[in-house]
Amino acid sequence: MTIVPNRLGVKFNLKREPALAAADIVPIFQRWIQEHTVDGMLIDVIDYKHVPEGPGVILIADEGDYAYDFSDGQVGLHYIRKRNLPGILSDALLLVFRLALAAALCLEDEAPGDIEFDFSSAKISFLDRQNYRNEQSLYAALQDELSAILAEIYGGDVALERAYDDPRLSFALRVSAQIDSVDGHKLLARLSEGSPK
Repeated sequence: MTIVPNRLGVKFNLKREPALAAADIVPIFQRWIQEHTVDGMLIDVIDYKHVPEGPGVILIADEGDYAYDFSDGQVGLHYIRKRNLPGILSDALLLVFRLALAAALCLEDEAPGDIEFDFSSAKISFLDRQNYRNEQSLYAALQDELSAILAEIYGGDVALERAYDDPRLSFALRVSAQIDSVDGHKLLARLSEGSPK
């Protein structure tokens, strides 16, 4: 059985640069805390917008963090689960994928027609350097298993590749569904059926 990483992240990128400024995300996330908009015990908002290609604006929660993230030169919604991951990798990926998707859809609702995510692809980060060193040999060993899990999540064939070749960086993958577009609401509804909590 493949080890579940200590922390696991999923990021969806925006289709295009929105008119909504990054500074406007701070009060949105603060309101999410008050209204319990997304899953988890929401705690605080931290602003790292000044850091180039950094974590952006982070909504800190007990189980995982939500970020309006600028890493890799691409703006997106990044959810990182820090604790209470299911003990089976497929369940862990499904959980984190579902929570990232739900948060991205909530953010789209804040600026309809302006904030729009590309749900046909995602970056998945395995934040556990002890068990997930960023090496080609690890990718080769896990490729078939991860492709099967992600194909089940998307409901069809996917393309998978390493996000970074540099061994100093985290082990991360880019997944792309082999269809023209993915409806985020339909995907969330399907993933929510029998999904781990």
